[in-house]
Amino acid sequence: MSGHVHLLYSDTMLGPTLQRQLQSSYFHVTGGSAEALDDAIADIRANKPEVIALIREPETDLNRLRALKHAFPNQSLVLVDPIPSPHSQQHALELGADMYLALPASRQRMTARLSAQVRRARRLDDAGSTEDVLRVLGFEPELFAAQDAVSQASPVLVCHEDDAFARAIQRCLTQAGLVAEVAPLAQSGVLVEHACLVLGAVSDKGWDAAFALTARTRSHAAHRNMPITLASAHLPDRMIETMERMDVQDAWTGSAPDLSLSLMVREQVRISEQFKQRRGALAQSLDLAITDGLTDLYNRRYLAAHLPVQMQIARQSQRPLSLALFDLDGFKALNDAYGHPAGDQFLIGVAAHFNRCSRASDSAVRLGGDEFALVLPNADGAAARTVVQRLIADVADLRHAGSDQGLIKISASAGLVTLPVGDWASTADALIARADARLYAAKEKGGNQIVDTAPS
Repeated sequence: MSGHVHLLYSDTMLGPTLQRQLQSSYFHVTGGSAEALDDAIADIRANKPEVIALIREPETDLNRLRALKHAFPNQSLVLVDPIPSPHSQQHALELGADMYLALPASRQRMTARLSAQVRRARRLDDAGSTEDVLRVLGFEPELFAAQDAVSQASPVLVCHEDDAFARAIQRCLTQAGLVAEVAPLAQSGVLVEHACLVLGAVSDKGWDAAFALTARTRSHAAHRNMPITLASAHLPDRMIETMERMDVQDAWTGSAPDLSLSLMVREQVRISEQFKQRRGALAQSLDLAITDGLTDLYNRRYLAAHLPVQMQIARQSQRPLSLALFDLDGFKALNDAYGHPAGDQFLIGVAAHFNRCSRASDSAVRLGGDEFALVLPNADGAAARTVVQRLIADVADLRHAGSDQGLIKISASAGLVTLPVGDWASTADALIARADARLYAAKEKGGNQIVDTAPS
């Protein structure tokens, strides 16, 4: 997978050499000095890379990782270390690095590991774009995300052809504070929820089984983004080539599992759980952005986005689409006499009737105050009128705080418009305007009725 990597370095030998190696693997590579942090940040903003790789040198201040991650949360941050050690790896990950790349590394392994970071950065960028939209709408997704991703993680599943090696990996991960389970590689079927999958083998047959399990994992939507790490005493070249195609995040080799493996897996777990929480926070924020807080119906913002889409679907499928706008008659008198809490309870009751009496394909919207809308896909004028008439009748029968006194009667008026098959000219605003004019006509005629023709 090609991607854009921005190198930060001071060593004029190592930096350009690494740049040429990555370019030979079809990465787009830009570079700059790591000495002046402000200049480096400005350079990164101008280049917009997917991966930022800081090359560690004896004078490198690793605290720059924290500043870089703060400035670029949607880019993947890698520390490239020509003099690697588990202590440096742990320190780099604690300061915000998403990956620790120890040198020397073969071209194949470097390509596979950086490609995994490119994929991760692209997923983060997609999520970040959605977050930006939500912030414009006044919602802050981070408020809904839990803070400690690792402590809430599901177990790590270790599947290895060599059972003794698998148990050694389990002990290593357990010592690092992770919960790890072991399952035979050949017997592992469809996975339950796990935080990470660690695979390994010693024979060609075992590696075939490992990648077959990887393919099964990736085929399930719930596990499509689960991090997968290869761990073995030896990793054949063909396995490194397969890593990128199978979306395997990382690989570790060594005669015995050690701290470097547990740090690698722990970081994968942290990133994965953080991404899950971020997606959950996005979903929650998006739900709040398009939902009316009182009635749990969709809101005006949703209608503005939903109606044009439904109009396009109706045109392409050559099916009708209807839109009804509603306004409650006499609702102000209820608010004036019994207060807004009584009015709110009545609106909640109206919303319940909309959900109960409309079709499953319909979308009920509270526009604000006592105004509602209903989008009715695949409904011509007659079918839509039947649904709207049922809603109006139910509103008239709905009890409220003043029902026992009989002094306040509340009903509903509706303006109904249908987009004819073959109408490619009307806009969503035009359709709403026509429905609104018919709603106004229904109110002028005394309310508690539908107007579905253009007012004279």
